[in-house]
Amino acid sequence: MRVILINPPLDSVLRDGNVDPVTSYLFYNSAPLGLLYIAAVLERRGETVACIDAAAEKLDIPGTVKRIQEFKPDVIGIGSTTVVFDGAIELAEKCKEAMPDVPMVLGGYHVTLLPDEAMAHDCFDIGVIHEGEHTMEEVVDHFKGLVKREDIEGIVYKQDDGTVHHAPHRKTFRKLDELPFPARHLLPPNLYKPVPVDEHAMPKFAMVSSRGCPHACAFCQKSRTGYRSRDPKHVVDEIEHMIRDFGVRDIAFVDSLFCANKRRVMKICDEMIRRNVKVSWTCSSRVEVVDKEMLQKMKDAGCWRTRFGVESGSDQVLDFISKGITKEKIRNAITWAHEVGLRPKAFFMVGHMPDTHETIQETIEFAKSIPLHDVTVQINTLLPQTPQMEVWQREGSKWGRVINESTSERSFWEPTFVPWGLESEDIIEYHRQFYREFYFRPVTLARHLEGIENWRHVYKYVQASNLFSFLFYNMEKPSLSMVKGFVDAMKKNRKASDSAAMHEYLG
Repeated sequence: MRVILINPPLDSVLRDGNVDPVTSYLFYNSAPLGLLYIAAVLERRGETVACIDAAAEKLDIPGTVKRIQEFKPDVIGIGSTTVVFDGAIELAEKCKEAMPDVPMVLGGYHVTLLPDEAMAHDCFDIGVIHEGEHTMEEVVDHFKGLVKREDIEGIVYKQDDGTVHHAPHRKTFRKLDELPFPARHLLPPNLYKPVPVDEHAMPKFAMVSSRGCPHACAFCQKSRTGYRSRDPKHVVDEIEHMIRDFGVRDIAFVDSLFCANKRRVMKICDEMIRRNVKVSWTCSSRVEVVDKEMLQKMKDAGCWRTRFGVESGSDQVLDFISKGITKEKIRNAITWAHEVGLRPKAFFMVGHMPDTHETIQETIEFAKSIPLHDVTVQINTLLPQTPQMEVWQREGSKWGRVINESTSERSFWEPTFVPWGLESEDIIEYHRQFYREFYFRPVTLARHLEGIENWRHVYKYVQASNLFSFLFYNMEKPSLSMVKGFVDAMKKNRKASDSAAMHEYLG
């Protein structure tokens, strides 16, 4: 059969003809590996498969439908998270209008977490729950007439009376090494570009070495999803495959948690060193798992950055969001990473349910007090089927108010929930203030200037100037004087970091 798998267009952003810098950089920098794993499994059994990442290609709905029609599919599969679900619905409806006889299969986190709500839309024929590789094989066989729909585990579908039928859950797949490598050849080369300040070497590809997460962070839809990992040798096999077949020079491990287990990480690093694998890479870490020995081994194996989920600099807020860490543990881990040369980056949020003016300011000061190279700051968003949503449904009036019930790709950059004692304008200003106060410092500028070795490196920062101007001042595009000032500042401050110069080129 001919099966096409789609990562849907971003909804209102492209319809409005406006892709803001945050969306451009942060939603277009990594391939949809879940779809590519399904594609690889279907190809292995002889199906003809195509894949479209409409978000990354910046396709609108009509353009995506046209591409799908040109493929002449027998089955259409759409993967969707909560924040792009509106776009998935619109795409499926337009596909049904254009190709009414082609079945539409929905997969991804949204239908897994909210199956009845997702399948209330008539455009979807079947919803795939949890991981889709083996379920999708049986769904395709069903449309071939080989398997009865009611015999497939791990799906939902609407019955003749309009009710949604939930099939028995499919047992969690644990033998990850049996899966083929993702079908990366189905997407255009050089489609994905990292945030310029995260670029280390190109081409840069994403991969996963594990699935799920054993932790229960209050804001995360992946909370308590059951951790499973691949054999270290199999992980390095895929790395060598990407180097050999795609010329990859840098890898982003996009596991929910790469550093979940010290022994496994050490084995992966030892295997890379033993095989003399020449590639740089980045990964995510938990601060209570790493130690200096482990971080040094990662550095020796080619890691150039590790990312930490910190989220807050208030122990009170950290306890509320169930991070299971303290400021002391955070400081230790990031200091060790800095000392071995891993250019640590941390993720923070403002607008947690218990946040106040004081806790947000404490978080900003804490971020500035530890040796971080970079930060990503988002605005807390209440997502369905998360621990904090359960708190909100149980005692919401105690914590704040929802000011925008819609969820889109911009939710993490614009307030949807505001704690009591704060206004939405406060959240927006703290978000910008966080970035300005962190980056407008001699020490931060010095850390970035250390990596400026040639004009290509300078150009990376010029490329990022519109992102910085958006985050710092909510300006869609930097002025010409800002860009010129940026280059002048890089030249002038090659040996000495002057925060006044930074203010000059951005002010």
